[in-house]
Amino acid sequence: MRLRGFFAIVVGLGGVAVSAVGMRSGHAQDGVIGASVAFVAVLLGLGATARRRKPDENGEASADALVTVEAINDDQNVDLVEVAAEAAADPITDPLTGLMNEIFFSGLLSTKVATARRRLWPLSIVLLKLVMKPGVTTEAADAAIVAFVGVISETIRTADVACRVGARSFALLLDDTDEDGAAWVAERIQIAHAREGDSPIAKVCAGVASYPSHGIEPAEILITAKSALKQASDNLELPGLGRVIVAPQRPI
Repeated sequence: MRLRGFFAIVVGLGGVAVSAVGMRSGHAQDGVIGASVAFVAVLLGLGATARRRKPDENGEASADALVTVEAINDDQNVDLVEVAAEAAADPITDPLTGLMNEIFFSGLLSTKVATARRRLWPLSIVLLKLVMKPGVTTEAADAAIVAFVGVISETIRTADVACRVGARSFALLLDDTDEDGAAWVAERIQIAHAREGDSPIAKVCAGVASYPSHGIEPAEILITAKSALKQASDNLELPGLGRVIVAPQRPI
């Protein structure tokens, strides 16, 4: 930024010189052009230099200034600033699990439905909700969620997509998979999680909806899957690993 501002100021001074020469030699047009170039270039140069020191709306220094100051004081603080900057620059990744988040899922769903329509194959959504045991701390819950993501990754196919869409909720997009196959995937995840042993996660509930059985439009399929998940999340006192509910097929 400093180099860009310096370069712009140099160009501006050159414009001043061209303007002066043009006026002196009687070429008024050259003088006007040179003056215009000088004016714009100097403004850009000063603006670029000022932007580097401009505070934000809260009166705090910019990210560049923060990194410079923290680098002098404490290397660990620099890491914190860099992590915060990376999080702000990557709004579609969940910072805890590394999975894509709800923003990414919402955008990808339309693309996946369009692909399924073009290739004439089914597409399934599996919504998963984790039910924690009473009294679980935030740290323990976060560790359990990270471990559960490992179970998901080991269970689904490479071509499938898993996203974290809520604090304790996940969404799977399964290409070329109908509702029966998707329900089986949800049950396999439940079984794999149970085999991990003692966990703060008490149950894993699942709601399933598919294209084209439960809808043609992405929003319709997603709403149906959410309805199925809500039904699966009822009556948590029932025994088992958690209910898996497949939405009823819509009338043809």
